[in-house]
This record gives sequence, C-alpha cells and structure tokens, in this order.
Amino acid sequence: MPAADEVHHLQRVQGPEGTLFRTIAEQGHYGGRTKPTNTRQGVYAASASGILLASVNTNDPAKMRAMLEKALSRWEELPKEKRAPQEWPKGERVRWEDLCPSDGLVLRVHTRDLPREKTPEDWRAQAWNRDFAWFRKDEMLSLLPEAKPGAQLDIPQPLLVRLARLHLLDFVRGQTWLLEEKNVEKAELRATVERVEGETVQFRLEGTVRTSAEGTWPVRGFADMERPGKQTRGYEGKLLGRARFDRAKERFQAFELVAVGRRWGGTQYNGRGDDLAEAPMGHVFTLAGSGERVPPAFVWAYGWR
Repeated sequence: MPAADEVHHLQRVQGPEGTLFRTIAEQGHYGGRTKPTNTRQGVYAASASGILLASVNTNDPAKMRAMLEKALSRWEELPKEKRAPQEWPKGERVRWEDLCPSDGLVLRVHTRDLPREKTPEDWRAQAWNRDFAWFRKDEMLSLLPEAKPGAQLDIPQPLLVRLARLHLLDFVRGQTWLLEEKNVEKAELRATVERVEGETVQFRLEGTVRTSAEGTWPVRGFADMERPGKQTRGYEGKLLGRARFDRAKERFQAFELVAVGRRWGGTQYNGRGDDLAEAPMGHVFTLAGSGERVPPAFVWAYGWR
C-alpha cells in the first residue's frame, strides 16, 4: 500500500502514526543521524508491524527500483506472523488536515521562475513547486465586497500579511523559511465588483506586495551551514485576479489570483546559493479540488488550533 506524508510532522507528532514512522525510519538510511541534519526524508518499504524492508532517499529511478526489489525479496522471506503487528500503536490521531476549512476557501498555490536573459541549463530552468492556502469561512466572507457593481473592498490586512509572509515566498526550487510580520513592508489588495447576476457576484482583484528581510543565515545547503553570512531576501510584485462567488451557497465558483514580480536572496535549502540577484518569479492561486486537503507548508504559523 503506497502512502505519502510530510516528514516534519511525522518526526515530531505524538500519536500512533508518528510512533510507527519513527520506529521504521530509525532502522533506515538516516537512522540515528543528527548531523548535518536530523531529517528522515526518503522512501521506506516496511511491514505493517514496523519491520523495515528497505529504504533510500533518491529521485533516481534505477536506485528506486533496486530498493523496491530488495524490499520485495525481504518481504517474501518474512514469516507471515511478523508481517502484521501484534497490536497497533496507541494514542490520539493528530493531523493538520483535520483543520482544512471545508466550508471556507482552499487554494492551490503554484510558483515558478519567469523568463529572463540567462537561465540554468539543467532541471532548474523548468522548476516549479506547489503549496496550499487556507481561509476559514469567516475569513472567506471577509473577502467579499458589497453585491453592487462598482463596490470596492480593501482585503483585511491580517489576511494579506499572512499571504505575503507564508505564501508569496521563493520555494520554486526547494524548501524555504517563512517571513515575520515585520518583514511585510507593503500588502494591498482591493476587490472591485464587476457584475452581479442574481446571487452571483463577480469581482476583480488588484494590489501590490513587498517583503524584505535581512540577517545572518546559510544559503548553500550543507556547504555553508556552519559558516552563515549576512544575507537579504525578499519579493516585490503586483497582484491581479478575478473571482466569482455564489452568495446563496456561500461558495466560490471561481478564483484566480496571479502575483508577478521580482525576488532576491535565498535560504539554506531553496536552491538559490548561486542565484541571489533579483530575478522574475510568479505565483498563481486557484481553487483546489474538493478532495485536496494537503495542509499549507506553514500551517502551524496560521495560529489555528
């Protein structure tokens, strides 16, 4: 049975899933490791009883196949009585996706670099990444201007600041860090009603954002993690979008928001160590599907409980 999950959560959560994962991972390729990091990222093949069959951390198809073949061989050798647990780990299930606002607004967030004069000649030229942004029902309703053509509404600052510091980030090539509220220098987004048809309100969105942070941190993965230097990073861009909301059903029928601008700087694991200068980057926010409940990368910073 294949399954995918967020390793940061499983490494730390107190509950049956975390207990089982840590039991398996500590038998694997990073078992017991604390340096250069304590991550347990990778692919693990294991029995439901927690016996590791094989593991690897790679995106090489040949290495992945070899790992699976090794796991299958060990599975066939494993006595049947050891394939299932004598009892399942006990504890309360703790999952961020349980907070997914089914009656609110859930957006996909795609980001990628935009065309520029010089681009890398490897995978980075086509790199892109995805996240999700959540809005609870009351937050969603606060995005709506009066149902009258020409009516305008300035989107509440707390939501814009959250969007800027947790989502309008440079995670095109890898993981990055969130920003603090003090790093959001400007965040404006105005909704203007274009058309009202019965209970359906269509409005456009226009705004700008600028974030900036400076300090001391590494930008080249493991290479400079022990020798961090003075750095700056940030983003400045324009926002443009359009949305359609059904007031009777209290649901968005459509939502598209594009952020286009320039980013600069890097963080330890976002793959910008040799690409710190200003360069164009874009984000696109669109409605997620009804079954998409993947938590935002920084859901813990939403302040939801």
